[in-house]
Amino acid sequence: MEVSSQPASPRRTRAEVQEGVRAALIELLAERPFKDVTVDELARRAGLSRTAFYFYYPDKNEVLKEAANDVAAELYAEADRWWHGEGPPVQLVREALEGIAGVFTTHADMLRAAVEATTYDPEFRVFYESLIQRFVHATAAHLRRELDAGRLRPLDPDSIAEALVWMAERCNYAILLLEGRSAREVVDSLTAIWIHALYPDGRLAR
Repeated sequence: MEVSSQPASPRRTRAEVQEGVRAALIELLAERPFKDVTVDELARRAGLSRTAFYFYYPDKNEVLKEAANDVAAELYAEADRWWHGEGPPVQLVREALEGIAGVFTTHADMLRAAVEATTYDPEFRVFYESLIQRFVHATAAHLRRELDAGRLRPLDPDSIAEALVWMAERCNYAILLLEGRSAREVVDSLTAIWIHALYPDGRLAR
């Protein structure tokens, strides 16, 4: 029975309630596809009435967007091992790709749901592509720094960055999450492609 349009507990902050809703969504995604998750069961799993849910979110897609933003922040931190780390390129690229594969594995259900939503929800697709563009821009900026330092083969940083980022996203999604193959296989393949496409062989150890 719905009793209030206000937060379920006055002791819980808005941030705490929203965190609880995101956690409830992750639980439900382990049980069924995102399209089959209803607002009623999401609210119930989070300890809210349906009316209270709408006090915090306009729809379930906004919950998925928040969850995707959280995971994107983790992925960004892993990618930054290459962008701003210190060491030989082959080491930094591998460390970044290993970290990214680890995040995909840890958050497999949420990432599958996010890609699923892009196939039938144009608004969510725009949102997801905006997340990808954040990685493209950061990667392009790093490639420009590497070019300026004379460490890369001649290349266009913007188009190459876009290709690298989508390659990593698609390989981790299709090979790791859908096919269930090993993270090492994905990391080894991407590392080999990235390193030899970007860096002259004589500079790999610098």
